[in-house]
Amino acid sequence: MAFGVLMGQIAVIFLEVMLGYAGARCGVITDRDSRFLSDFIMKLLLPCTMLAGAAIDDEPEIVLQAGVLFVLLLALFIATTGICRLVSRVRRDTPGEAAVLVGTAAMPNCGFIGLPLCAALLGSARGTVFATVAMAAYNVWFFTYVVTLFRPGEKLHWKTFVTPANIATVAMLVLLATGWRLPGPVQTFCSTVGGCTTPLALMIVGVLLADSDIRALLHTGFLYRVTLLRGVVFPLLFMLVLWALPLDNVLRTGLSIIACCPAGSLAAVLAKQTGTEETLASQAVAHSTVCMLVTVPAMLLLTGVMFPM
Repeated sequence: MAFGVLMGQIAVIFLEVMLGYAGARCGVITDRDSRFLSDFIMKLLLPCTMLAGAAIDDEPEIVLQAGVLFVLLLALFIATTGICRLVSRVRRDTPGEAAVLVGTAAMPNCGFIGLPLCAALLGSARGTVFATVAMAAYNVWFFTYVVTLFRPGEKLHWKTFVTPANIATVAMLVLLATGWRLPGPVQTFCSTVGGCTTPLALMIVGVLLADSDIRALLHTGFLYRVTLLRGVVFPLLFMLVLWALPLDNVLRTGLSIIACCPAGSLAAVLAKQTGTEETLASQAVAHSTVCMLVTVPAMLLLTGVMFPM
């Protein structure tokens, strides 16, 4: 991964985030607009992006790579959850604080951040496949375990997993495994519409930052703990594990990209729904996202050195 290419892609990502930030600060994008765009992306644009990503020719190993990526990321989420639980016990966190730590430090933003980064650094098609499988692993662990920390005693329901994104994930994997292709006009439609996903997702991140009191983020030690674990400690540990495993560097890079993403925003949504440390959860997501401007480039540069492509 050439330094100039990496920094150029990060610059583009930063500018798209700042566009959303500027739009929110100027009143062009309201909180209502942000919620609408988030739903629009996750329920309509993202499935199109996933289906478009299935058009990878002459790369039969992609299905095997997707399977390995899913297993390793699920193992990562389980391991980081265990570490977060241990840290919370040592720090004597309240149950609410422990839930927020797991939901933010252990669970990366595979969608709004992971997808753009993977697409930019690995190519649109392969990057989309990797990020999509990462989101599937995220959903499995988040909705089978993490959600129980915010809603103790609540039973898991199968309908939780029936979402447009998960349906599109299954369809994408079927297309990849069978070699089938969408009809030409449908493929063109999915590619064109899906191309809007990355910039809009990054603009939503900018809106999130605009809604946060940046100065208030500087005075809470818990937030630094989240960012340190999510942005530095966990990616470094995971990259060391990947270095020891017999994997090709493309797959290692994809896994490293997901591992270094900032905190996922779903924890803040769930915290607000359940009334569980909702302010702290929102601040943790915002703090981690602001610090990604330093942590993500640093981790990706290290990734490029360890796993040159």
